[in-house]
Amino acid sequence: MVGTMESTTPTATPMPVQTSAMSIRKLTTEQFGEILIEERFIFTFPNGLFGFEDLREFVIVRDERTEPVRWLLSVEHPELSFPVLSPYLLQRDYSAGKEYSDCQRYTPLVILTLGSGGATANMKAPILLDVQTQRGEQIIIPSDKYSTSYPLSVQQSR
Repeated sequence: MVGTMESTTPTATPMPVQTSAMSIRKLTTEQFGEILIEERFIFTFPNGLFGFEDLREFVIVRDERTEPVRWLLSVEHPELSFPVLSPYLLQRDYSAGKEYSDCQRYTPLVILTLGSGGATANMKAPILLDVQTQRGEQIIIPSDKYSTSYPLSVQQSR
């Protein structure tokens, strides 16, 4: 189906980006099965992610089983995905900086981690998606206001 991502798990759909590209790629993932994605859903990260600098193309996958958590899925290595969440669900006044304050252009996401102490969000190094250029980047917020391990509770994630 053009305009959405088809999957063997029909609950997986990407976040839309407004462009006119119609080229489709097929990805095989263990987590989501086989999915078809349009090029317009792919974000290019010129510098990759911290620790994964060689990976440049990602897509955001929605899975209703894990909402509001979404998945940042590597197009080059579809076996690799990161759970991500809107930081506004954790802190309403979250800010990645003035240069990223245009909410019509930038979508911030934070990577989640599950450790022995529970689930945490990296609020200090958000991923910023530019929906106008289909580019993404991970930045470090220089302020001490945010933590790399912001604790999540069950109530927060709902």
